[in-house]
Amino acid sequence: MRTISGTSLPAALPALVDKYRHVQPTPVRFRPPNWTAVLYRVPPELEVTALLRSRAHTTPLAGSKAKDRTVTLDAVRVACHSMDLGNQREVLQAFVLTMAWASAGAGNATLRATARALHDPDRAHRILAGSVRRLRSAETLHDGALEANHRAWSLRGVGQSPASRWWAAAGDVAGRAWQPLVLDERVYASLNRTLQIGGTARLASSRSRAARYRAYVDAVHRWAVELRLEGRDADAERVVFVLGQHDGGAKPTP
Repeated sequence: MRTISGTSLPAALPALVDKYRHVQPTPVRFRPPNWTAVLYRVPPELEVTALLRSRAHTTPLAGSKAKDRTVTLDAVRVACHSMDLGNQREVLQAFVLTMAWASAGAGNATLRATARALHDPDRAHRILAGSVRRLRSAETLHDGALEANHRAWSLRGVGQSPASRWWAAAGDVAGRAWQPLVLDERVYASLNRTLQIGGTARLASSRSRAARYRAYVDAVHRWAVELRLEGRDADAERVVFVLGQHDGGAKPTP
């Protein structure tokens, strides 16, 4: 019988995965002129909104009079994987594209957070590039890199929720057995209200936010392994997507 202690597979998760088995992530809609307006104080030579209009990374939304576009996680990862971490312009452009993807359901708040983060472009570049280097160099979930990255994160206005989207997109390493994962309010709601795990502090046996994030990433990857052993096609990223989609709703009926 399943329990919710430690990292054991929560009893409600298999039914939750089944509930959303036909649901796929949708591209995030955003409005480039709004981003340009909010980020007007950033030195123009950095062209931080350039990728928002790039056909290689975003798609025009058909019929949009406001010239809205859409972006996907795959497109964000392409930009993040190709950036030169020593190039401030490329890193900040990839970050703004990531924040556009992160803006789903929280557009204005994400816009404001991005503007605060880029108030000091030099500092933002150091923090963003340093974060990616730590995450990409990590070999295991238990070598302290995730905790070190969390503790070192101090980008003005960008808390754990949007930060975790940067970690998941830019800290991804192809072929690695694990990846950093998104941990936002919707995922938290499903962890606590739907799966009733008792919070990430219980997973970590610690109040440290860095330890809790690492424990969450570890737990979700373990759950994904158990789900696959049960015959469900769900990796850790899929589990996070399902948790976000459910947004703390009632337990699904098995």
